[in-house]
Formats: sequence, structure tokens, C-alpha cells
Amino acid sequence: MRAAGTTYTGRFAPSPTGPLHAGSLVAALASWLDAKAHGGRWLVRIEDVDTTRCRTGLDQHILQQLSNCGLNPDAPPVWQSNRGALYQQALEQLVAKGQAYPCACSRQEIESEMNRLGRNRSRNGELIYPGTCRNGLQGRDARAWRLRTPDEIIYWSDRRLGAQQQNVPAEVGDFVLKRADGCFAYQLAVVVDDAAQGVTDVVRGEDLTDNTARQILLQRTPWITDATLLAYPAGTGHQRRKAVQTKWRAGTGHKRSFGSTQHRGPSVGTAGMHRKTIGCAGIVGGQLARSLQSCPVNDTNKPEPGTPDAPRKRIRGSVPEGVAYPKEIKSFVRRAGRTTTGQAKAFEDIGPKFLLPYQAGAIDFTAAYADTIAVAGQTEPSKRPIILEIGFGMGEATAHIAAAMPEKNFLCCEVHEPGVGALLKRIGEQGLTNIRIVAHDAVEVIDNMLPLQSLDGVHIFFPDPWHKKKHNKRRLIQAPLIAKLAARLKTGGYLHCATDWQPYAEQILEVLRQEPLLKNTAAASNPDLAGYAPKPHYRPLTKFENRGIKLGHGVWDVVFERV
Repeated sequence: MRAAGTTYTGRFAPSPTGPLHAGSLVAALASWLDAKAHGGRWLVRIEDVDTTRCRTGLDQHILQQLSNCGLNPDAPPVWQSNRGALYQQALEQLVAKGQAYPCACSRQEIESEMNRLGRNRSRNGELIYPGTCRNGLQGRDARAWRLRTPDEIIYWSDRRLGAQQQNVPAEVGDFVLKRADGCFAYQLAVVVDDAAQGVTDVVRGEDLTDNTARQILLQRTPWITDATLLAYPAGTGHQRRKAVQTKWRAGTGHKRSFGSTQHRGPSVGTAGMHRKTIGCAGIVGGQLARSLQSCPVNDTNKPEPGTPDAPRKRIRGSVPEGVAYPKEIKSFVRRAGRTTTGQAKAFEDIGPKFLLPYQAGAIDFTAAYADTIAVAGQTEPSKRPIILEIGFGMGEATAHIAAAMPEKNFLCCEVHEPGVGALLKRIGEQGLTNIRIVAHDAVEVIDNMLPLQSLDGVHIFFPDPWHKKKHNKRRLIQAPLIAKLAARLKTGGYLHCATDWQPYAEQILEVLRQEPLLKNTAAASNPDLAGYAPKPHYRPLTKFENRGIKLGHGVWDVVFERV
């Protein structure tokens, strides 16, 4: 609780794992408004303590986005990656007082123990730590450090939600302070930083209130003071999954649709806010609105198709009348996952060489593959055939094919960061040089980076089948995408799709048959295959596929050629 006479100090603390989305701006605006309404200071802290997830350069991009919206901090920003000594000092103090202890348990071991105790984790629920290492490591090596939580209920008051409580031992358990990969946990870092910066008030989304009790436990230490809390509503119903699902990037000029939260008015509620907070909204709200207006979706003066500023085509149908911000269907979902230490090292060591930045202009293949190792008797490395792979997962098949076909260059698109790290790691281990990776939406890469008739082949192996009928519209293989790919294949180039879901295989076959620029390579060679191709020699059997074959599951290959 802020003491009487103490100057209000608030903060916004984004993580540079991606550009700010609309939900992030709601958080920034809510905290800025509350600080200004109370005549206080507003600080910005870059929470890059989790180095395995943060991306180089996004910190400056985020600061520029905030500036574009008129949200400027009252002091220079600070970076958590520069404050490791403070976190280590705090951890050592907790250890010295017996409030923290080493832990040797992996997540799998914790889950197994909880299952044995009959305490199965609910969907999206906390993985509660059962206290296995509380009384010692039993001869095992320490992996992480945990806080010894007291057996009591934590009570606090939120300015909007009112009285709150949580039983941390029962609902969370002894939580991590320093992770197995050496990164300090968010809970410790944020409490130490709030204390060091003199933060008195924290404004956060309602969906983050379950962190509060853990931070209060850490605030009880003598070197930390607590803060006044205000949670703004993160939305209702499906909106409570956070506005992170929206596609707009603030202040970048990207013409992208917002998502459902934008159709229903502002997400920031007024209950519990200082009355001046609402009045202040006009100051920055106008600037924020102007930023939104600079990203129109239905502009009557649309750029010519094919130009860098031309809006993306929707996968299905046209924009309905009266819909200001139509929702764009994505063919993928960014899966949660943590990069391993080895993957993070691969990002750092060889990422600069093998990762190509997304750009709104044609890729220069000669420059991109200029340092590829030459193979005796083969074409000059930078002029080899180009094979595009869309969605390579963890990169097992990709690395295998690239090693077996050194005479070809591979351009691979994937949005799953641990998967990108895993492929980089394989590249380093196997000494591969003919792979380049674009960690971006493949549809945008095709639209903006790949010239017409620039590809010799396309691989799409085991795309998400979206089993439910209502989700079939999200499938990657749709007529508009195939038309784009066919136009970018050279004459004689091929498109190879593989799936283990028969209804999807049937759809793929039908969609490719309808594309006039493609012909089926299997139709003439073996009519008995009903249009499906025998498995090409270059596509390996992965562990996943082998397991499916043993269970009697089928796999269907579809290979078409550009005419």
C-alpha cells in the first residue's frame, strides 16, 4: 500500500518476444492513464530476463511503438538483462534465511508425482509443486531454486476487484525463483525491480491477478516494499484469452485486422479507476486512435495488387459489408514452448548466418546462399534449385532432406520458436550449409519475398489437419494459397504435400486438381493409387510417422508438377 505523501510511480513492463499487439497497448494505456491521473511518474522496463524467448532488436521496436502512440516514460527505460546481479543478491538473501531451497525435479517428474497423488492438473491450470525437494535433494543435482511458501492464505485488496485471496501452497506450491536454464524467474525479477525503481502502483490485466499472491510473499522480505494494485478487465468470454490473439501491430503501418476485441469497444473498464483517469484518456487516446487510423483495412484508395503496401487477401470470401475490422483466418497457431539451452545457443551462434529477416521485397537468393559450401561437379551454390518448405516442426525431416540433397538450397518457414532453434541446432551438428530460415508467416513470405517462377519445389509435410469441421477453414491447403505457390514454381517444379489425416488428404488432392497450372504426377504412372503418389525417396520416415504406421495409420503423399 502506498504511504501517504508518497509520489505515485507506475510502470509498464513489456517482454521483447514480439511487437506490441492491441492487448499490450491496452495495458500500456491503462497504466499511463492511472499514473497521469494521480500526478505521478510512469516508467517503462524491458522484461528481457528470459533470454531464450527474447528477440534481438524488438526492445527498440517496442519503445518506438509506444512513442508513436504518445506513451513516453518519465525516466530512461531499464533492461532486466542488465540486472542479474540484483536478482542473484536477492536469491542469496532468501537462501541465507532458509526461505529458498534447491530443487532437482523436472516438469515431467512433478507431473508424475502429482498424478500418483491423485491430483491431476486441470486444463490450463498450474502445475502445483508437491514439495519433493523441500527436505533435501536426496543425492541428486540441483536444477532450480524455489521459494519455501508458508502454509497460509494470502489476502490483498485490488482497487477494482476489491478483496482477493489465494492459498499459494495449495494452488501453486513452492514456486521457482531461478530456472534450470539459469534464467531468473519472472516473479523474483519483477518484485526486485519494482522495489529498486520505487514502484508504488501496479496496473495489470485481470488475467494476471493470480501472480499477485506470489509477489506479495516476496515483498515481505525487508528489502522490498509492496504496491497498490489495480486490475483492468481483459475482456469477457473468449476475449479473456487476451488480446494477444489480435493481428494488428501498433505503430508499424501494417494493414492487419484487429480481431474480436476491437469489435466490442475498448477493453479497459472504468470501475475502480481514479475519476481523472477517464479524463486523461483524451490526451493519449486521440494519438492512439490516429495510430489506428493509419492502419486502415478497407481503404478506398487501395494500393495496386502485388505492391509491398497491398493488403493481404483473405483466405476465404470477401470482407462483409459494414465490417470495419474483418478477422483474418490464420492457418497456424503459435504454440507455447520454451527453447532449450542448446537451441538458445544455436540461435546465438549460427542464427545470424542461417536466419533471414522477413522483408517486404523480393529475396536475393544469390546473396542469401553466397557462402553455401560448393559440391564438386554441382551447380554454383548460389544458383542451385530452391526448395521452399512450409512448417518444418522441429526440423528432423528438413535436416535429413537437406543432407541427402546437397545440390539443392532450402528456404524454410516456421513460426514456432523452439522448432526454429531445434533446426538451427541440427544445422550446426550436421554441418549443413544449404538451409536458410525465415521465422515468419509463410503466406506473407510468399506474397512479398518470393518472385514469380522462382521456386523449383515446395514441401508441405503434415500441416495441421484441423480435424473439426468448423475449423476446416483454417487448413493451410486452400485454393488461394495453391494459386500463389503454383505461380511461383518454375515450369517443371513440383509441389509435394503429405498428411496422415485421410479427409485432409482428399481435400488436398481436390484443391490441387482444380489448379490449372498444376498436373498430378501420380495419375499416369499408377492409376491404382487413386491420385496419390508413392512416398518419394527423399522424404524420411520420422519417429512420429513410424509410430503411426505401427498403429495402422495411413500416410498420403500428393505430388503435383507445374505445367
